[in-house]
Amino acid sequence: MTTLRSPAVRRGRRGGLLSGIAILLVAMVAIGLLVYPDAADWFARVDHDAEVSGYVERVAATPSDERQRTLDAAYHYNETLNPGPLTDPYVSESEDAVLRSPVYVAYEQLLRISGTDTIGTLSYPGIDVILPIYHGTTDEVISKGIGHLYGTSLPVGGPSTRAVLTAHAGLPQAKLLTNLTQARVGDTFWISVLGEDHYYRVESTETVLPGDTESLRIIDGQDWVTLFTCTPIGINSHRFMVHAIRIPNPDAASDDVTAIVGDGLTAGFPWWALVFVGGSALVALVVFWPFRRRRKGEGAGSGTEPGDGGPDAAVEIGVHG
Repeated sequence: MTTLRSPAVRRGRRGGLLSGIAILLVAMVAIGLLVYPDAADWFARVDHDAEVSGYVERVAATPSDERQRTLDAAYHYNETLNPGPLTDPYVSESEDAVLRSPVYVAYEQLLRISGTDTIGTLSYPGIDVILPIYHGTTDEVISKGIGHLYGTSLPVGGPSTRAVLTAHAGLPQAKLLTNLTQARVGDTFWISVLGEDHYYRVESTETVLPGDTESLRIIDGQDWVTLFTCTPIGINSHRFMVHAIRIPNPDAASDDVTAIVGDGLTAGFPWWALVFVGGSALVALVVFWPFRRRRKGEGAGSGTEPGDGGPDAAVEIGVHG
């Protein structure tokens, strides 16, 4: 005996199924929007890990005498640097004429090694940062990593230097220096360049107006680094600065280039994916479980005799052999 459902019953089941699918899709979009910041930052960290790991490998493959010549050129640049007015990259980008000038082009060759645009790495455990450092502060640069502010000392350390480093905060696709405002006096971070690690201790933080570069002056005989970004996030009316002074490397630190963080694991486990898959599965279970129960119930009742049931019961057609 073959059991056929009435058109009304079939339409009702089909409509309920389509509604369930629509609810699931809407829920998946909502969960996706919820986890997007974490997901985007995770993928950005994967890219940063690749950049840092690639830099470590390139440094290790560079002959020691070539590394030393590259460092010596950077030391000479710092010694002969004549600091002038500094440009706030968040107010106006450097003009194309400046970026194409012979002086700037020569600057871009400093600290450069074959196969990578990275010139160093910044590691600041206190704010969960491990990022590559690049020349300049164009929007492209400070949207993907740490930019070195042109006109300040290169980040190789030494007396009478101040390297100024910056990156965006609050981007939807990457955190970068979003956590910089969590910096505290006494924190330690380090900069790794060509196999050398330079450690710094945070001495002060401040919030200033755009264009206020008074605290970025070089202090004779001292080695400073300043990190800064825009604040408050989304408003960007001020600049948050972290000033740190050079300290001796900790005893546990190694001068070996392989000691630079570059294991590619700092992105961590993608918990956002677990939330997305688990949340979507839970919604699917809640939405479609009633359909499953109803189908089981209908299957159990399919053996009833003709004539059983009310007016909405299935229409049964006997097929005789």
